Amino acid sequence: MNNYPAGRTRDSGSGLRLRPAQLRAFRLAALVALTAVAGAALLLTVVWGKEGFGREDLPLCAAGLVVLAGAAAGWWLLCRRLFPPAPGALLGVGLGLLALPALLYSAFGIRTAVNSVRGTWLAHRATIANYREAAIIWPGFHHPVGLALDLDLVVPARLEGNLLAPRLALGGPEGFTARDYFSTLFYRLEGQVLTQPVFQAIDPVAERSRLASGGPVHLAYRLYPGYVRRLEPGTQVCVDTAAVSRAGPSHNASPGSELAASWFFAGAGAVTIDLSKSLTARLRSQSRWAHDPAAWDSLLRRLTPTALAAAGFAVCGAGVTVWSGEQCWCRDVS
Repeated sequence: MNNYPAGRTRDSGSGLRLRPAQLRAFRLAALVALTAVAGAALLLTVVWGKEGFGREDLPLCAAGLVVLAGAAAGWWLLCRRLFPPAPGALLGVGLGLLALPALLYSAFGIRTAVNSVRGTWLAHRATIANYREAAIIWPGFHHPVGLALDLDLVVPARLEGNLLAPRLALGGPEGFTARDYFSTLFYRLEGQVLTQPVFQAIDPVAERSRLASGGPVHLAYRLYPGYVRRLEPGTQVCVDTAAVSRAGPSHNASPGSELAASWFFAGAGAVTIDLSKSLTARLRSQSRWAHDPAAWDSLLRRLTPTALAAAGFAVCGAGVTVWSGEQCWCRDVS
């Protein structure tokens, strides 16, 4: 039987022994450290709440839960395995500090996992009907400068969020996905893509409520080359000068490339519904540009500065606001 000196704590049969006053100071320091850990974890949840929490944040969320669990286990050992044991109130304070961020992390993670499954389920059940496309032709141009798409979309759920405008480009047999929408791939393809002008005015309320009914919704998109930032149809075009330089031929893509789309809905709680496959199937079965890379390249070059000058446009005067990185072209129609 081991005999321990009076007035000393014991945590094992050997090793460092702390006096009660030292142990209290050590526990106080550990409690301050727990407060810092809990505060940092809560700060991250504030960022997620403001900026949004997505599937890409799940590994960080899991790592955070591991850290919180490890801190809780260490605090329990410090309070219960070193003698004299700490009061239950002190143990509870430390565990309580960690419980709130742990619950929030769990809520973020579970909600995101459930919504990821739900988004995949809805993507497989979304349908597109009454697909129609028409060339956009402006006065002074003998060929299309863009593409008008009209279609009916049915997603079997009541949803509020952002239904982004589709991005169309030539792609391989597998097409594109929602992950490609903001990727480096589409950045490189910016001059070879049709989409809505990025700075064109939209009604954010109408955009968020488009799929709120859960029934069919009619959609109309007017798509122009990706280097077009904003425009007034037929009279003014503002282009991204850097993106224009990337508007080279796309028919040097891999053999067999066909028209494809990246298109998706994004809602609260990381609900992402990838509609790319459904729209790509419609394009490849019904679009006149789907299997004609040369015609597609020609369409994409109709609003470059060279083509605009040939159609009677000139660089806009001082009365037009020009933003950084763009050049605006105007045509006098008076």
